[in-house]
Amino acid sequence: MSVRAHRILKVEYAERPSFNLWHDEKLMKFLDNHMDGGFYAQLADGGVGVVCIEPSIIQEAINSAKELELDEDTVAQLKADVEASDGSIDYDCF
Repeated sequence: MSVRAHRILKVEYAERPSFNLWHDEKLMKFLDNHMDGGFYAQLADGGVGVVCIEPSIIQEAINSAKELELDEDTVAQLKADVEASDGSIDYDCF
C-alpha cells in the first residue's frame, strides 16, 4: 500500500472561528481531558494543525457551557458545528 499526496484546490473555513485555544482555557482543558490522546497531541510542535473531534464531545461541552464559561457566540458556533457535522468535526488551528 502507498500514500499519495494530492494538491489542495480549495480550503473553505467557517465565517467565524469556533473557539480560541488561548482564551477559552476551561474548554481547552475539557477537550484535552475528553479526547483520546488529548487535544494538543493532534497539533504540531508549534501548536498548529488540524484536530478532529467527535460531535458528542462538542455537545458535552455545549451542555457544560456555564461551567466552562463559554460566551453566547462560542456556544452558538459550536452548536452550528455539531449541526453541520457528518461524523467528526475538523478544526484547523492556526
